[in-house]
Amino acid sequence: MTDLSTSLEDYLEAVYTLSRADGAARASAVSRLLGVSKPSVNCAIKALAARGLLEHERYGLIRMTPAGLKAGSEIARRHLLLKDFFTSILALAPATAERDACRAEHALSREALRRVGALALFLKAPARRRMLAAARARLSGGK
Repeated sequence: MTDLSTSLEDYLEAVYTLSRADGAARASAVSRLLGVSKPSVNCAIKALAARGLLEHERYGLIRMTPAGLKAGSEIARRHLLLKDFFTSILALAPATAERDACRAEHALSREALRRVGALALFLKAPARRRMLAAARARLSGGK
């Protein structure tokens, strides 16, 4: 994937998420999703289009190129993996898990993410569910 800043990865992930339903997104929807101004969205969209990840009609729809789809799906996959790990393994509140996953998805290496995923699979196995539940109970002060 082309090296993107954290901010551009967030914009690409937002367009990917919004375009999954009908194949395209609008700048106003990206603005609402990320809580940023429309001029910020337009600047990011232009930067992503210059990298060949998006196509944008002036005042129109934003569509992902094949390279953009690949990069966007990878970013979204990292986010979902971390959010799931934070909620199902670490038992973080969903809002905290969402915020932390958004930060960590940009910082962790592919190898670290691969190992987090492997650890999650290992700990979610039926034989380890009781052990995980007991550890959570001890953390929260229960028996």
